[in-house]
Amino acid sequence: MKFGLILVAGLVALAGCGTGDGSPTTAGAPISPVPQSAAGTPASAEYNDADVMFLQMMIAHNNQGVEIVKLVHAKQAQQQQLKDLAAAIEATQQTESADMRNWLKSWGKPETGSMDPHAHHHHGGDGLTDKGLLEALSKKDGKDFSLDFADIFVAHQHNGVALARTELKDGKNPEAKALAQRIMDSRTGEVQQIRTLVPGQ
Repeated sequence: MKFGLILVAGLVALAGCGTGDGSPTTAGAPISPVPQSAAGTPASAEYNDADVMFLQMMIAHNNQGVEIVKLVHAKQAQQQQLKDLAAAIEATQQTESADMRNWLKSWGKPETGSMDPHAHHHHGGDGLTDKGLLEALSKKDGKDFSLDFADIFVAHQHNGVALARTELKDGKNPEAKALAQRIMDSRTGEVQQIRTLVPGQ
């Protein structure tokens, strides 16, 4: 089952909304470096509502992304390169989230946005993957797990790119916009790598 098809509607809607460097390698093709945010980088005081929304939504998105890639290790996926990529993604997104939390704190803004399920409706949604898909993924093993993981995570990272694209369009804070560009670059690279590592994705 191609889970990516299930998520594409949310991705299209999200794309139109507004308001260290590690490079693990294994035998075979190298895992490309995954751009990371500069841990501890302070954000300037100039920001707008779009910056705040982006950081809040991206922290939640990264948290879920880490949850997804941790399944690769829990399921003991046979591909070492897939494990290496998962580890690099986890480290990158944790570093990004640490910076984003610090920036929101420095602005006196909460880490999470409104809990109202309709709060992000005019932004195209919250960019998160349906929890039911993750529960189903957690019950898979072997090749079935790898294929479904690739489908789900590719769609998840596309959603991250859409969030970053909106920040580049509507944001004001230079550090948040620079992070958005790094996210676009890294997620695009990760999608390409996953498609290479999981034939048939």
